[in-house]
Order: sequence, then C-alpha cells, then structure tokens
Amino acid sequence: MFLMKIRNLFFLFLSLSIFQITFSQTAPSIAQNLEIKDPEVKIGEIVCLKENEIFRCDTPYDENIVGVISERAILVFGKRTTTTFPVISYGEALVKVSTQNGKIKKGDYITSSNKPGVAQKATQSGFVLGKALADFDREEGLIPVFVNIQYINLSLFQKKPGVGGIIQEILSGLKIEKNIPEVLRYIFAIILAGMSFLFGFLFFARTLREGIAGISRNPLAKESIQTAMILNLIGISILTLAGIGLALFVIFF
Repeated sequence: MFLMKIRNLFFLFLSLSIFQITFSQTAPSIAQNLEIKDPEVKIGEIVCLKENEIFRCDTPYDENIVGVISERAILVFGKRTTTTFPVISYGEALVKVSTQNGKIKKGDYITSSNKPGVAQKATQSGFVLGKALADFDREEGLIPVFVNIQYINLSLFQKKPGVGGIIQEILSGLKIEKNIPEVLRYIFAIILAGMSFLFGFLFFARTLREGIAGISRNPLAKESIQTAMILNLIGISILTLAGIGLALFVIFF
C-alpha cells in the first residue's frame, strides 16, 4: 500500500512536470537556496561569487555570475533559512536592470554592471546573465529575462560583408581562448548546413536525371515514374531542411 502511494505520487509529479514543460512558453525556472553575505540584497538583483562567498555583482561582465534572486522559481533546491535566498541559475526570472549601457530590446543579452545587483545591456563580448524577454527604456526597473549564464562572443552576431569578412572574423575569434568553443560551434553548424544543401542538391539532380531517363525508356510508365520522382524530391527536401534546421539549432541553442 505504501509503495503504491509512492508510485502514484511519482506519476503525479511526472505528469505535472511534463505538462509544465510542454504547455509553458518558457523553460521551468530552477533555483537553489544559497547563503548570501550581502545584507542589502533584494529580489531581482544578480549575485556573484567573490572569495567563496556570494555578494551582489558590481563588476561589468563578471565571469562569476551565480544567478538572480527570485521568489518565482518552480524548482528550488536546498533548505531555506534566515540567511539564504533562492537564486535562479536557469529559466525565466524578473531582473533589475538599468539603461546606463543603452536601451534594452527584447533579445538583447543582459550582463552585470558597476551598480551592485543591477544588470545592463551587454554591448561587448563577455559573460552574460541571459536574454531580455521584453523592451526596457526607463532608468531602472524589473524586466523578465531568460537566465542562461554563459560566455558570449557578440562579434560573431555582427554582420560582416562577404565570405572574406566571415573567415577573418572566425580566425580572429580563434585567437581568444574563451571564444574557441563558440567559434567551433559556428564552424560545425556551417559545415552541417553546407553538407545538407550539397547532398540535397546532388540527390535532387540524380533523381531528376534518372526520372527523365526512365520516362524516355518507358513512356507508358510516365505517370508512375513522375509520382516516384515527386515523392523522392519531397523526401530529399525534408531531409535537407532538417539538416539546415539542425544547423540553426546548433547556432542558437
């Protein structure tokens, strides 16, 4: 009886988790109760690790960003005490931001600033807290941010004229050790998309050539050969688009 209750609770939790992930517009927020040494920390402020203790961030593009103080996390790990706060390290959270580094647009990367706990728009390569989910043009306030702490090379997102400019950007990015994983990810995506397009084109040409040859040899079977050609071309198109879609997934996720 006891095992049956445990099993039922497990399946209930699993069902609710699947429902949340499937039907919510964003990934579930994950937080951990952490000991915060800064007595003035507030909800929405971002915190960093300094000398093995956690304080409000006060350095732009701080590589030791831990997350953002929030009460809205779906999953919270660790015991809550009078000196701990839930810190979201992944998922959606309200973050205190300012426009000291420019107005924030939806999709802009957000990073730490010289204002304790306050985030700003990232305008150069470095560590970021995540992406803004809304525009913001006031002096200071809260906006939703998708928290995903990582190093971002913003120069890779800037448009460069021609193939030569792209190659030059890739080579310059490889000179910086922190950029190597990001650059290799883009190179892999380019190779994947190029191979998908190339194989799709080659199979398309082959199918077209064999279809024309088949019709010329057996005109009576023209309709069946054309149907087979169309089905093959549809399959080739789907596989090609899937390869290009996978390349885009590698780039953006």
